[in-house]
Amino acid sequence: MSYLYDIKRVFHLTLKYDQSLIIGNIIYFFGSDAHVNHKLDIFLPFANVNSATTSNEQQEIAEKQIPIIVHIHSGGWVRGSRTSEWRSGPTVGRTCAREGFVGVIVSYRVARTSLISLLDLLYFSWQLITGYIAFMTIVYAYNFFSKVRIPVHVEHVSENR
Repeated sequence: MSYLYDIKRVFHLTLKYDQSLIIGNIIYFFGSDAHVNHKLDIFLPFANVNSATTSNEQQEIAEKQIPIIVHIHSGGWVRGSRTSEWRSGPTVGRTCAREGFVGVIVSYRVARTSLISLLDLLYFSWQLITGYIAFMTIVYAYNFFSKVRIPVHVEHVSENR
């Protein structure tokens, strides 16, 4: 046994999710355009085994239809992976399974970045920046000219007392 197992046993630590309920790396596309990223992971919910339930109740639970939640990882179709915790793939799958759903986490072939896509991004950013500057200029001009100003009478200021 390992030290990690001993530490878990001594401090009564248990995993929040049973790793055996994950079916991983299932290839979902076999065509001529198949890619290494055409895979998915399935997270199955716990089987709540209760000794107080009868065999009929257990059979009804086994025959119950379970909803499936499909999660496609984020990344704008150009980056990311279903296995990345930062893109919330495994977290969503474990949460679905913990709540009694079947969680399916799908990975896809990401698009290649090209010079044209980079130029489009720069052009779009330039449009956003110039639009923001124009908008803020109009807002400041409106605020400056719309405020009620108190007229100053020069006569009483220039009087010699």
